Amino acid sequence: MKKLRSVFKYTFTLIIAFGLLWYVFRDLDLKILFDKIKKANFTFVYISIALSLISHFIRGYRWTLLLKPIHYKVNSFRAFIAVMVGYFANLLLPRMGEITRCAILKKTDNVAIPASFGTVISERILDMILLVILIFSTIIIEFEVLRNFLIEFFSSAVSNFNIWNYLILGGIVAVLVLAGIFLYQKNKVYIKSSNIYKKIRPLISDLINGLVSIKKVKEKWTFFISTLMIWVLYYLMSYIIVFSFPETSDLDFFAGLSILMAGGLGMAAPVQGGIGTYHAFVGGVLMLYGISKEDGVLFATLLHTSQIVSITIFGGISFLISLFLYKNPNGNKSENSKS
Repeated sequence: MKKLRSVFKYTFTLIIAFGLLWYVFRDLDLKILFDKIKKANFTFVYISIALSLISHFIRGYRWTLLLKPIHYKVNSFRAFIAVMVGYFANLLLPRMGEITRCAILKKTDNVAIPASFGTVISERILDMILLVILIFSTIIIEFEVLRNFLIEFFSSAVSNFNIWNYLILGGIVAVLVLAGIFLYQKNKVYIKSSNIYKKIRPLISDLINGLVSIKKVKEKWTFFISTLMIWVLYYLMSYIIVFSFPETSDLDFFAGLSILMAGGLGMAAPVQGGIGTYHAFVGGVLMLYGISKEDGVLFATLLHTSQIVSITIFGGISFLISLFLYKNPNGNKSENSKS
């Protein structure tokens, strides 16, 4: 039953992804698109791929900083391999990459999956906060360009807003939480003496340690700079593609912020590799800068496809490398954790 549910979820998200892709491309002449892609300057595409790989390596390095406070010493290269395999897994099933990268690190460095998964969740929360900051910053900087889009979006959202639905949902969640707390308090002694609790407690403890690891990072400036570098590289790898086509080469640095924002929202959607959503969001935002729908979709396609191909190749290579990496004893929990 569980496997059937996973297959259904995978198939459903894939149908949505390709449905969106069809919707984006439905009115476009594919022959003209292919002819334009053939004439594109791929030097900038290769630079974009190189920048993305550097950002992935820095992400792996930043992950090692989160693992240190919970007493796991992991090599940056091994963390990078795990990150790349995680991205590769995300192409197969949305959000599968998070647990996959933890499983790879468990295999290569014996890092407990609950602990590493906690650090990944912490990382994702940080990325989401930064994406929200990026969205609001871009709206402020590019308000004149984005104004009509924002008015249309928020008027549509307000017209469909029903406060009662949210109040009912909030009430149900509150009742469930209170009921859970009440039942736990009433049966605390029995629960704590059960075998299941004794087995789950260390896993929950590892997960919580991973979640709060970001507060315990000693190299705070290194962590901050690596985070900043990741997002600067994300910006550069997205923006530099504009020089691949004459039609987009006049877009300025501020337009690059809108591209990064739209791309981030497209990739955050729960579909494989942002297929369809990325093309719709990035292509749509470029139209606000006077780029035709055809050229906007073409730009989004080249940027997205180059990254998908890069992840497929380097993620696949990383997976093969992970099969042959010896288990690093330094990845075991250090003696400091016992003190």
